[in-house]
Amino acid sequence: KQWYQRRVAITAGEYNFSNNKIANVQTQLEKLITKNFYLFKSAKEAYRAYIQAYASHSLKTVFVVDKLDLSLVAKSFGFQVPPAVNLTVNSTKRNSKSKADKFRHNKKQKFTRT
Repeated sequence: KQWYQRRVAITAGEYNFSNNKIANVQTQLEKLITKNFYLFKSAKEAYRAYIQAYASHSLKTVFVVDKLDLSLVAKSFGFQVPPAVNLTVNSTKRNSKSKADKFRHNKKQKFTRT
């Protein structure tokens, strides 16, 4: 038992099931997402958001996006094959600062030309 389980007196029960009694939900989920456009779109957006959050996490030594098995992550979102997604890993603060710097730089160029 973990210390927090002992502290609050949580008992964990363990159950054994034979494989033939467990329903294969994964293939049913994959088929459903393949057939329904809106489910597919929502699952793809959730998959993209998960990977983006994983890649932009501050603990880079723990959340190493290069070691992430994208096929297994895609399966957890109901895909047979990982979908192609666009990722924007840069923070918006960095992007807005660079846009502001470009604006200032362009503004200075305009004043020096006249």
